[in-house]
Amino acid sequence: MRKRLLAVLLAMTYVLSFSSCSPEEPLVPEFKSEETEEAQRPEIGENYYGYVNFDYLSEGQIPYDKTSFGTFDHIQEELENDISDIIKQCAEKDAPSDVFEKYVKEIYEQYMNTEAREAAGTNALMVLVAKVEGCKTVDEFVDIMGEMYQQYGVSSMVRFYVLPDMHDATEYALTIYNLNTCGNMKENFTKTDAGQEQVGDLTRDTLIALKVDETEARKRAENVVKMLNDIMVATMDSSDDPTLIEKHYNPYSKEELGELYSNIDTNKLLQAFGYDVDRIIVHDVSQTEKVNEYLTDEHLRELKDYALACTMYQYSSSLPPSYMEKFSDKKNDLKEMEKNAKIYVNNLLDDEVGVLYGRYICTDEVMSSAEKMLSDLKNSCRDRINESERLSDDSKSKLLEKLDNMIFLLGYNKDYTSPFEITPAKDGGNLLQNAIAVNAAEIHSEMHLLTHKTDRNTWGMLSTTVNAVYNPNVNTVTIPAAMLSKAFYDPDFGEFKNLGMLGYVIAHEMNHAFDSNGIKFDKNGTLSPDWIDEKDIEKYETLQEEAIEYYSSYKILDIYNIKGDLTLSENLADLGAVQCIVGITDDKEELEQIFEGVATGWATLMVVSDVVMQLSGDVHSPNEARVNAVLSSVDKFYKVYDIKETDKMYVAPEDRIKVW
Repeated sequence: MRKRLLAVLLAMTYVLSFSSCSPEEPLVPEFKSEETEEAQRPEIGENYYGYVNFDYLSEGQIPYDKTSFGTFDHIQEELENDISDIIKQCAEKDAPSDVFEKYVKEIYEQYMNTEAREAAGTNALMVLVAKVEGCKTVDEFVDIMGEMYQQYGVSSMVRFYVLPDMHDATEYALTIYNLNTCGNMKENFTKTDAGQEQVGDLTRDTLIALKVDETEARKRAENVVKMLNDIMVATMDSSDDPTLIEKHYNPYSKEELGELYSNIDTNKLLQAFGYDVDRIIVHDVSQTEKVNEYLTDEHLRELKDYALACTMYQYSSSLPPSYMEKFSDKKNDLKEMEKNAKIYVNNLLDDEVGVLYGRYICTDEVMSSAEKMLSDLKNSCRDRINESERLSDDSKSKLLEKLDNMIFLLGYNKDYTSPFEITPAKDGGNLLQNAIAVNAAEIHSEMHLLTHKTDRNTWGMLSTTVNAVYNPNVNTVTIPAAMLSKAFYDPDFGEFKNLGMLGYVIAHEMNHAFDSNGIKFDKNGTLSPDWIDEKDIEKYETLQEEAIEYYSSYKILDIYNIKGDLTLSENLADLGAVQCIVGITDDKEELEQIFEGVATGWATLMVVSDVVMQLSGDVHSPNEARVNAVLSSVDKFYKVYDIKETDKMYVAPEDRIKVW
């Protein structure tokens, strides 16, 4: 759903992330046959990550359909089981009183009622399809794009978001974001064939379903893929470039936007999408310029075909089963139908299911202990700032003020209300019509934000997301309920192991407020690079150079080097996080539990190709480095485990990276 991507846009690069690609040989360690020598647990000072996770790494297996598997995958599995149970319980209730349970039950039953779905047909969507096909000019296509957006919640070549203004965090701004790529990143088109294949297959299947001859459908799909590839080549690369934030902030007046979109009427574009504004932020100017080249009558066929593909990408699962079969190989037996129905409900009613999940996970005991952990980490971070030798008193005061003004969204949004109503089948409602109503309502809810000041307590992330995020533009940290599941946070683990696991996540996001990118935003989230003393910024830039060199010299598999410049902000957040965590205690046994929790939290089996792909383009260091490289810079780690100069993890005191 749209809100899932919106969370990513708000978060920018400040998240915990995991990557994968095609299978190859296992990364750690290769499985031994009975005839070969068994793997030996490494020494603590040689490879702490491998020492703690030895049994998992040497005996665990990557599922056949994945290329990596670790702690966060276990969280995802537990999450999916919990959501499945919640939806099942709602569906089995005779007369649920809670409105979210009612919606879940109704949509589940409408999905399962295949006869009713067939009877309802596709008219609700075919009206839009007919209008797209009926376009004779790009001028008409602009109007149709606006109708797709407002009435169906679908974007194609032009995609708008309403986001906090980076130069005035109290106000929202209309942003033209990158075009809809049906779930693909630039890298899927320019570094692999994944995007081309997915979009090509989707477009071809859409056209065939709409009775286009298969040969012609394939040819037209190829033209769509060529268009998107051309646009993706012109799209800005994703990286951890310190100037990336500024590069994505490009304010345009209506008149200036008209020059950028020289092939269409910009006033008509804004009107069609329902926006009456005089100032628009363009996220990627080079991509927008390339999109403009295709907004011509010459390319109308590709534009229309891709608009149809985007529509089917969003609604194929809502169509009658006879149509769904054209876009999916899902089986229609009862067991598979029930499974698919639960997936569908969770996708369509993601916020509603998220609240039900949050109520289940966020017990009083869990929330009480998590809030204490959060308080302890804030206090420790406050101490680290006060004790920092590189900061002046004035800068310390400003950073402390930013920390105190930081909002933590923990668990789920208890105040959420649905911006739509589900029409029951008994009142004439059907699955497709309800899906359209949900998507359109979410768009209008977002559009409405432009009439309000920003609310820093607004949740931009689903509670069912296995991730966490710092949003520099409003100075908030979001820790969804999924991160509080027993697979990752369990009172039975003990306070200090939990600190090493969940505490690392919270402290990591907290420290993003002060990393190489976050430091540019003031306490309210307004982009203001000079709000900190210039001399202190110079000292911090020196520290950044040291961190880049430190990580660039770290090798994975004793072969591959990390790109220290690419991973800078994430590495700084990791280093600062663990400094805050170990600042909570000096007790040896408690520190051991923290360190073990740190290693356990990042335990992951990966294939070599995943690691190579991650090193080439991911702003996060591989998980091994998020343990070993970080702990090698923590003085207390040396004291707890008596790390010596002869140990592989040893780093001279003067070379250890101290964020604080």
